[in-house]
Amino acid sequence: MTVIQQMYGNPVMNVKGICEQFHISDRTARKYMKEIEANRGRYGEFAVMGEGTLKRVNYLAFTDYWKFKNRLADKNARKHVPEYKPQEIAKALGFYGTETL
Repeated sequence: MTVIQQMYGNPVMNVKGICEQFHISDRTARKYMKEIEANRGRYGEFAVMGEGTLKRVNYLAFTDYWKFKNRLADKNARKHVPEYKPQEIAKALGFYGTETL
């Protein structure tokens, strides 16, 4: 049996939250969100939701994109980017406080 206690909360953030977390401008955050939407094959349909002030992004997808954005933009380097695994990202970011196996 696995028991997981979640520490962070909701993995969906608004644009303002992303800007504060990554220390970027609103314009940059929205640009990256648009690029994440273009990568639906990697991140799925629910990585970015809403429009305008109600726009939300999956924090785990944004974090993965933030790390690999340069490689994802290059058609040759894209082949060597590891698969998107939100559980591993969440664990690395401390979303899970404790795990009991």
